[in-house]
Amino acid sequence: MVKTNSRVKTAGRRLRADKSKSSVVALVPAHNEAKIIGRTIESLMNQSYPLSYVLIIADNCSDSTIRVVHRYQKIYGKRKLRLMKTTKNTHKKAGALNQGYKSLRRKPDFIFCMDADTILDTEIIEAGVDQLHREPLTGGICSAYRTLPLRKNATRWMRYLWRLQNIEFSLANAWRVENYQNARVLPGVSVIFRAEALSEVYAQHKGIVWAIDSLVEDYRLTLELKDLGWTVKSSLLMISWSDVPLKVTGKGGLFDQRQRWYSGTVDEIRRRGLKKHSRYEAFTIGLLSLNLVMRVLLYATYIILALSGNLAQLLSLFLLLPLAAAFIQYYRWNRYADQKDKWQALMTITLIPNELYAIFRELIYTYSVWISFAKPDRAW
Repeated sequence: MVKTNSRVKTAGRRLRADKSKSSVVALVPAHNEAKIIGRTIESLMNQSYPLSYVLIIADNCSDSTIRVVHRYQKIYGKRKLRLMKTTKNTHKKAGALNQGYKSLRRKPDFIFCMDADTILDTEIIEAGVDQLHREPLTGGICSAYRTLPLRKNATRWMRYLWRLQNIEFSLANAWRVENYQNARVLPGVSVIFRAEALSEVYAQHKGIVWAIDSLVEDYRLTLELKDLGWTVKSSLLMISWSDVPLKVTGKGGLFDQRQRWYSGTVDEIRRRGLKKHSRYEAFTIGLLSLNLVMRVLLYATYIILALSGNLAQLLSLFLLLPLAAAFIQYYRWNRYADQKDKWQALMTITLIPNELYAIFRELIYTYSVWISFAKPDRAW
């Protein structure tokens, strides 16, 4: 591990250099993303801080993703927009990223990684480079995440699910503002890394940066960067829009997505044990289970008071608590949400839809703890 004072000296020399000379390469793993990859490429090519080049990593594509990329190469040139196909990759996104990383003949100063179904703000790279220059011990910075606008043919149920997740994302961004100095995870949606930090992970794990044996390779990488002494942060100046599930069940549905996220997180905590950077996550899982129990008890109390006819008690403490929670939630949503509308405002201030959604997520987390123990060898 590189000593902290050595890093400061090295970074100090870089800070004195012209930041505009810092090189940034974008790695974009793509599996059957023909419908959106064009917009993703355009958002990368229109950055205020020019990228050295963009590498699209076509991973076992069976649709027209590669043809779309070829079409855009005619516009931007093959040196600026590069394409590689994965070779015998069975490790999905992590495997694609590792192959893309190994293909970099000359490592840049910074590496930007993103999902192929994501659209970027035009200043996201510039904001990330600025922050990394100011903070020599920061190894990675994730962006604020917003939901892509609804498609016009969305059903009422799809709109409802989209609004729930848009509210959830806005509250998550509020949390990022309050805890920007220490990101819990650098989500793979869009994050800029210091190349030196990834090189240390690569050296320590013998040619692997993104873990191929994890359901949450981004969380594993975040923990490994912290173990190596790097700080990881979030930034609301870096903004990206990503697609969200518009169905609950089935492959790619909301349940499937969250179960993978949550059970993968439990897997990592079990693998590491209660080390420095995983204790907080273990505490959070315990807190979620406690929250679920407390919600059930609170709702049972409401029902008992209502049936007993004791409205005085029902309208005092047990009504004030939800009102206070609704006000706080509405304030945070209104301040940090994108694409606000009257229905989201109503859902937030009435509290009930978001409470039901919170119970849904907590039940998935509880199930995920069980499945992590019951099926430890499951894959994506």
